[in-house]
Amino acid sequence: MSIRRSLALAGVAALTSSLVLTGAQGAMAVGSPGTPSAAAPSAAAQAEQAKHQSLDLSVRGVPDTFVAGGPARVFSYRIQNSAKNDFVAFPLLKFKNKAGTLKAKDLKVEYQLPAGLPGGGTWKTGSIAPGGGDGDDSAVLILLGGVSDGGPADDALLFVAPGKRIDIDVRVSFTKDTPLGKAGVVPVAFEANADDESDNGHFSCDGIKGAGFTIKAGGGSGKPTATPTPTKTGKPSPTATASPTATATATATSTPTTPAPTTPAPTTPAPTTTATGTASPSASPTGSGSGSGETTTPAPSGGSTDAQQPIDFPVDVPKVAPPKITPAVVTKAKTAASDADKSLATTGGGDDTTAIAAAGGAVLVAGVGTLVVLRRRKAGQQG
Repeated sequence: MSIRRSLALAGVAALTSSLVLTGAQGAMAVGSPGTPSAAAPSAAAQAEQAKHQSLDLSVRGVPDTFVAGGPARVFSYRIQNSAKNDFVAFPLLKFKNKAGTLKAKDLKVEYQLPAGLPGGGTWKTGSIAPGGGDGDDSAVLILLGGVSDGGPADDALLFVAPGKRIDIDVRVSFTKDTPLGKAGVVPVAFEANADDESDNGHFSCDGIKGAGFTIKAGGGSGKPTATPTPTKTGKPSPTATASPTATATATATSTPTTPAPTTPAPTTPAPTTTATGTASPSASPTGSGSGSGETTTPAPSGGSTDAQQPIDFPVDVPKVAPPKITPAVVTKAKTAASDADKSLATTGGGDDTTAIAAAGGAVLVAGVGTLVVLRRRKAGQQG
């Protein structure tokens, strides 16, 4: 071996060893406790991690007005799992007015689970949450499920896998004696990590995720509200037209329309809004279902023409006795969710991934068709 070749090999070996040492030192520096990369996660990372340790709750399409004694109005309650583990939850809704005087007797809450789940596809009446749901935090806590043996029924527990969501249709009406004014509804869940048998569950409730509304009077329940004009006489023609006819004959040469200013008839528009049998003059000005046009389902699930309003008063986490979540009930809920997924798969339903897959398939078919057409045209031109 020549001296030049030996020197070249020695230089390469020295360079290689220096690179190895530099890499080792860099690795030790990165792994050392004093470096920023080995420090604790930032506050934003910790907040994001904490966020995905619970379910995402929301109410959607809550109307900004309910009428005391009026028809029920519809909105939806969404439970979404953005975490990496399975969750189970009892779905609840907390209703509260600003004065803190709302009671369970003042409202009726019905719910409809998605088709495929036990009891899904049909309207059922919600239950006062066991353990003191009427009066908790001067509010009303409603379980969207049945009650059995002093606690939630087994079917009330919902299983939510990672990336899944459940939309529950809700319709609410208030009695004619309900306290009027500002009120709101907040989504609540008693949830637990389904992958951790030691997790006994906790309440999740955030007033920011709720929606405010106003309870107004005049819901066509037989209780006449403002401007009790003489509309119950049923014979407006003799009283309203007697004097105008006399003046009309006396001034027949002037204009036959002179009676109009003397009879503005503020009561005539009211009977046109009486599909419930009572001509309440204040039923029509609300314009949000206070009339008779929307008795059960005025809007599709999760949608409303009203802008959802925030709640301008505090709503606390429920302080009622927590329900029990047993492994057997968790297994039952998981089986029900699996059966529902299979049902949706066979009927073509499902979440957004189904629509995305269908759209992708359509694009693929269209692309193949375009290639075939272009190839045929090219073959025709060459021929």
